Amino acid sequence: MARIRGRGQRFLLLVVLGISTAWHLPARGEWSASLPLFKACIPSTPPTLPKRWRAVGLMMPLVEGQLDVGEFEYDDALPGMRATVYGLESGAADLLIAQKDTYLLLGPHRAPTRCISLGPKLRVPSTQWLSSDSVCVGEAPLAGQPLQWWQRSGFDVARYWLTTKSRLPWRSLFVKRTLEPAVIGDYAMTNFPTFTPLAETNLPALQNFCAAKAETNRTGDIGETPTARELMAIPNEAAEAEREQRIGELIPGLSHQACSGVTPAQWPDRFVSTAMVTPVKINDSSYSTVLYYDWSHAQTLLILPFHNSPPVLQGILSLKRDTGYRMHFSPPGSKTGICRPDLPGLIKPDWMKAASCQCRGVISHNPAFSPDGDSQILSCPIKMQAPRIMWSWYTLQGRPIMFMEARPDEASGVMLADYYDWVPGQTGQAGDFQLPAACMPAENPAGAAAENPAPSFSNPSCSACHTTRW
Repeated sequence: MARIRGRGQRFLLLVVLGISTAWHLPARGEWSASLPLFKACIPSTPPTLPKRWRAVGLMMPLVEGQLDVGEFEYDDALPGMRATVYGLESGAADLLIAQKDTYLLLGPHRAPTRCISLGPKLRVPSTQWLSSDSVCVGEAPLAGQPLQWWQRSGFDVARYWLTTKSRLPWRSLFVKRTLEPAVIGDYAMTNFPTFTPLAETNLPALQNFCAAKAETNRTGDIGETPTARELMAIPNEAAEAEREQRIGELIPGLSHQACSGVTPAQWPDRFVSTAMVTPVKINDSSYSTVLYYDWSHAQTLLILPFHNSPPVLQGILSLKRDTGYRMHFSPPGSKTGICRPDLPGLIKPDWMKAASCQCRGVISHNPAFSPDGDSQILSCPIKMQAPRIMWSWYTLQGRPIMFMEARPDEASGVMLADYYDWVPGQTGQAGDFQLPAACMPAENPAGAAAENPAPSFSNPSCSACHTTRW
């Protein structure tokens, strides 16, 4: 993962000094971790995609299931898009989306032999993925890649990360399925290791072939807007035969078979980490976070969210045994606010094992995805809420890369965490994890939540990963 040192670390020290009278925090000399910061977007206007382009995507579904690999070719002159999707474990679907028809292609990818007309099921994407009211939150790197972070304010179905230099998509994220852009919008997250402009495509010839040779659909009812995953149920023996080879060409080093040789990561007993967090429904954009974890002694995960630049501490989240507390400072940066005991308790070190997380793919020797070494991607079912899942991405050495809750509750919470610095074995002293006075039951017997009732975010579904009273 990218490390942002120097300027960010100085800001972190200043903020910690500014709040040190509220409670003790670890001294800077005990560890070295930097706070990720946003820079202003230059330019800050939504870009238009090229008239012709080709992209490769590593795709994580919205519900429990395998990883998929997609290859996309787009030509605005037709307009049309070919979307070829391979399941990392099984299955393939090859589509040509034209202006008046959606075709299912059968046969080898380089030379399809059959073309089945499905009718006007899916829409050709436009060259404008970002809506006119989208805003660039800021520029910050991930995996060593300088990126612009785009979204709309409030609850937003879609978020995009664009490379700062080319301003082409690097990652997309969707809270729920969307038909724009077609196929890509079927997935919770798609990472694009390849997204390049093209001078020309072979889509005109392919569209002419389908227009002349299209067969009537006799595969049965496939729904009004079928997903690529649903279309994989239609046999395509030629595509299945070349599936593994094509995946290796599209994303070198990606394998499901390698999952047999790895185990889910486990958190160390103590660590310090920083991350950029993307919320589900908060009137804020993505924000920087510092995490302190101590399982055995303080039995606390302390989370400090910072907004703005220079960063201002917004409050604390303190997950303790059985109960988690959240305190929002009013005004931000002050030492006062309302404390609510409405979060689940401490996250277990073996939460990925306890939650029955399953390795869905290992990526080896691919710097576009794993600049810090080989990594594994795990899907973790949410207890009592099947088929909802969480996705976790870790190096094989146990360093966190990314956490995402697919199809999250729209009420509030964290949808995505991109980890930056990671310092295992270091954390604060016991006193550093003491709750502020406003959260202490002895000093506030009724609890702030009694004066300001709010629903609890702790429920039995949390018990696989968190220590809770359930």
